[in-house]
Amino acid sequence: MTAFHPPKCLARAGDMHRSPIGLSLREMQPMPDCGQNIGESAGGTVMPLLELQSVTMSFGGFKAINDLSLKFERKPVYGIIGPNGAGKTTLFNVLSGFYRPKRGRLLFNGQDMTRLRAEQFARQGIVRSFQITSIFPNLSVMDNVVLSVQRRADGGTKAFAKIDWHEDHRPEASALLDQVGIPSSLRGRPAGDLPYGRKRALELAISLGAHPTILLLDEPTAGMTTADVSRTTDLIAQLSVDRMIIVVEHNLGVIANVADEIIVLQQGALLTRGRYADVRQDPRVIEAYLGKRH
Repeated sequence: MTAFHPPKCLARAGDMHRSPIGLSLREMQPMPDCGQNIGESAGGTVMPLLELQSVTMSFGGFKAINDLSLKFERKPVYGIIGPNGAGKTTLFNVLSGFYRPKRGRLLFNGQDMTRLRAEQFARQGIVRSFQITSIFPNLSVMDNVVLSVQRRADGGTKAFAKIDWHEDHRPEASALLDQVGIPSSLRGRPAGDLPYGRKRALELAISLGAHPTILLLDEPTAGMTTADVSRTTDLIAQLSVDRMIIVVEHNLGVIANVADEIIVLQQGALLTRGRYADVRQDPRVIEAYLGKRH
């Protein structure tokens, strides 16, 4: 298998503009040997940041995704919605490298990612947040984020052998916890003792430790109180300033507030896409959610 190499100009721009909380697409500048702008093809047209080309994912005889083609341009937030069984979770598993399509291709910045593993996706900048499962409940809140930072910075858990690994990465971890709104008073506590809403915020901080270019959020407000939903919605908007975010969410109020574009799936295929105000009035979307009127 041919190894994946990020575009030279992307890597060099990242070296020049790296920040504690990630690399902004707006900060990436073309270098003299690139010959073109980031995200621009040789013909001068804008290249999608992420693209699915005729992707099919099947389980036995069931096609969870059926010949799906999608382009994710460089908009801040995309929302993916659809009725139960539409293929949303399967799509997320493909986008994050946990499933390899039976047919079709997945491109990131024009590079074929289809056969790479999930950890390779994360190293290249496509990071998926999981619902609490990425948290180590017996580690402190701070140590959970430090571990995420050192995985990215040092290439794995070997850094645990270093006596000073914690101090090496503590400043960045503190900045990430500040960003997601977890106060200093909670950072020394075991992560498992946090209230549910704070655990979800911690999970976001862990994801940000990987410096994602694309952040995939799976049901980020599921099970939250109204106050936590409001806090998380504001946080998603804040995080989207520096990266693309793709959200699967059943709470349509959240989607309406955060998404610049809505993608509607039905039976593993694209039903429609567009602004929320337009999508919510589309007769096909109403029928998909409510069924035909008789």
